[in-house]
Amino acid sequence: MDFFESDNFNAELIAEEAEHLRHVISMMEEQIALLEDDGFAYRIVNFYDENEVAEYRAEKFRHDERKMDIRILKKALATPYFARMKLEPVGRYGDFDAPSMTATRTLSDYEPIGDEADIYVGANVLFYKEKIIVFSHNSPLGNKVYERFENGKIEYGGYEYKVIFRRKFDIRNGKLEAVFQDFSSETGGIVYDKFLAHMLKVKRGDKRLTDIIPTIQANQNAIIVRPADEDFVLSGCAGCGKTMLLLQRLEYLSFNKKIEQENALIVAPSEHYIRHVQPVVDDLMLNAVRRVTMSELYRSLILSLRGIKASERKMLDGQEVVGDEDLPDDVVIECYGDKVKRKLIASLATTKQAYKARLALYRAQLEQYEREQAYGVYATPTISKPRPPVVAVDLKKLDFLPDIGKALTKCRLYLLLTAYCYILGKPDLTATLFIDEGQDYFFNEYKLLAECTKATVNIFGDTNQQPVAHRGIDDFDRLSALWKLENYSLNENYRNAREITEYVNNLLGMNVTSLGLDGGTVRPLALRDMPAELTGFGDDRIAVVYSPDDGETAEFLKRTVPPEMLYTVVQCKGLEFERVYACGKLTDKEKYIAYTRALDTLTVCD
Repeated sequence: MDFFESDNFNAELIAEEAEHLRHVISMMEEQIALLEDDGFAYRIVNFYDENEVAEYRAEKFRHDERKMDIRILKKALATPYFARMKLEPVGRYGDFDAPSMTATRTLSDYEPIGDEADIYVGANVLFYKEKIIVFSHNSPLGNKVYERFENGKIEYGGYEYKVIFRRKFDIRNGKLEAVFQDFSSETGGIVYDKFLAHMLKVKRGDKRLTDIIPTIQANQNAIIVRPADEDFVLSGCAGCGKTMLLLQRLEYLSFNKKIEQENALIVAPSEHYIRHVQPVVDDLMLNAVRRVTMSELYRSLILSLRGIKASERKMLDGQEVVGDEDLPDDVVIECYGDKVKRKLIASLATTKQAYKARLALYRAQLEQYEREQAYGVYATPTISKPRPPVVAVDLKKLDFLPDIGKALTKCRLYLLLTAYCYILGKPDLTATLFIDEGQDYFFNEYKLLAECTKATVNIFGDTNQQPVAHRGIDDFDRLSALWKLENYSLNENYRNAREITEYVNNLLGMNVTSLGLDGGTVRPLALRDMPAELTGFGDDRIAVVYSPDDGETAEFLKRTVPPEMLYTVVQCKGLEFERVYACGKLTDKEKYIAYTRALDTLTVCD
């Protein structure tokens, strides 16, 4: 077995870590056996005895909890942990011992405390006979593994600890494949950081999107652990891990019971994206979190309103929802603009007044009806039960609107939601919103969402990945008028091979820091020769990307390329592939999007 080790890391220490891994796996297997042997399968109950039924239900609940523990343990057998931290307590920090409301005593000198702590950190917390053997990376102490240790110390639970060392492990299928000691107090701090490059290479072999738990960097973790009620926008370059940070943040908040998964909503750029992230959603056990496109969110908000005509509701509920990709840019930009919004609201003023008058009459009639029903034994009711008023907005009758076709696009749903909110009142969206590819939505879309929700919003995006000027929001700072947003940024690319990042930097005049792997390929190829190359790459994910505005190239590709490999620039946003063929005429922003989808090989086809 080949191990990667620093100068002060010897075979004896490697053997020690390998033996510890075997011991942990043995304890996990024993714990699984203990949990499985709970006797519940042989439990009988007299369902006519209320006490026995209550005991049965309580035991069933505990049994189901044990089943979840077993599932986590079995899944973790392949990789029980990824890091080790050895800590030496130094003393307390902060203010303690407050004898009154006005006086405190500050401990200016360190107080020696306890014994040294030696913990292993993994994706999940693992127990053996009610004792923690692996700390979760989401736990307050386990999360410290991501810190930079700039002064060689960490603070936790009111105490300060000196970090003796931090080791990182590549463990696969229960075997120790590589060991890295990336911090040591004996050598004065950081030894070296080859673990990231090593694990990026390992992850490449999965040929699917995977979590980034072992390789989360300190600046990324700072985003993950932001307070649950903080509104923020993260602006990040392609490949900085925005999508993964969104998912890891959800896992962190869920683990620490700062958010209920059922009360969180991921707003995804496309159905392609939702399918693409599903493996990570499974890995992080986030399946209770809803994932919807903005079009679907608009439809659900409309359907949550009372007062919409039944036939209109049925039409909205049954028709397929699509994005705005097939609509002309000028039409889309106009529909989300202030001018159309003002005209739409003005055109509905009389409808709103008529609805309010009918609603007031309905409420008066309902009150009379309920009063007569209550006293019906003494008098014959004079009216039947009234029906609530309903409305239906027909956009086809509004001649100031541009031609948006008949499909149930995001654009059409936005206009309908705006109209119904004006007439009927706004829905109350309580789910915390996690919006990816946030640059794709217009300011007025965000304004409508802000009016419809009282919950927290986290936005992840990159205005450089807006392929059409003004087809979305150009500056996230504008959103400060809607929310008190904190602004964060990341400019490190972990996705693309260094050669691809450097190629994009040089071509487009960008200054993205490359932290990806060496050994990538950028090459030219004649467009006519490209289809013959699309086989023989095993399980590599392949994307053939083109601009929807390049009709000639689009027509050629639709004839010659398997449809499952074919993506417009918009469709491939948020995705990644081992091999990307960027085809035809692309604008600079389209090139930036298309080229940065490639993990290893970028082929530019003209």
